[in-house]
Amino acid sequence: MPSLGEMARLSEAGESGFPVSHVEAVSRIALETCNGLIEYLQRSHMVNIITIGNTKYMVDVGFGGNGATRPLALEDSKTGCERIAPSEMRLVRSNIQQNTDPNQRLWLYQARDSSDREWQTQYCFTETEFLPKDYEMMNFWTSQNRTSIFTQAILMAKMVMDEGRLVGTVTMFNGEVKKLVGNQIMESKSCEDERERLDVLKEWFGIKLTGEEERGIRGLVTELKR
Repeated sequence: MPSLGEMARLSEAGESGFPVSHVEAVSRIALETCNGLIEYLQRSHMVNIITIGNTKYMVDVGFGGNGATRPLALEDSKTGCERIAPSEMRLVRSNIQQNTDPNQRLWLYQARDSSDREWQTQYCFTETEFLPKDYEMMNFWTSQNRTSIFTQAILMAKMVMDEGRLVGTVTMFNGEVKKLVGNQIMESKSCEDERERLDVLKEWFGIKLTGEEERGIRGLVTELKR
């Protein structure tokens, strides 16, 4: 998988034919730990801003299970559009609780499971362009710092297609794996050790690790042990 910096360089060529800029996003991730629910806010994501005519669109292809499934115009939206039915998504112009200036405004990407559920902010971003070197610094911290969720947990997501239509997701969080179609859990599995997780990676995600890659998790907090 390319690093964030490599992703920025790959898309820098603007192969779409439209102007593209890359901005950082602050992810909102909740982890349940022995101390209760902890919310991590960190610059760990990249969003593409593409301009078509006079309209700017957010294009994001790598956030995960709750990520945007189509371009979203940078417009303050009170309603949502379909993400993976019946779930919805939208962009709103607001601030976050951590802002010391209540008048500061950010773009908030939000999602919800259905029209009768509450909106949940997934991440926020500004329109300030970040350069490849910026992403290299972000990627180093994200992959090395012990307070980063990416050094404390294994997270994966794969989209499920049916006859060319996006209908669901397959997600992994540590040893828990589930396949959702719409909002319904169709299959689930709890991996008890690394051998079971390696089998799931191959069967559910189509990923076959080398022997060296398999051994790379030994001794880390993310290793599954019976």
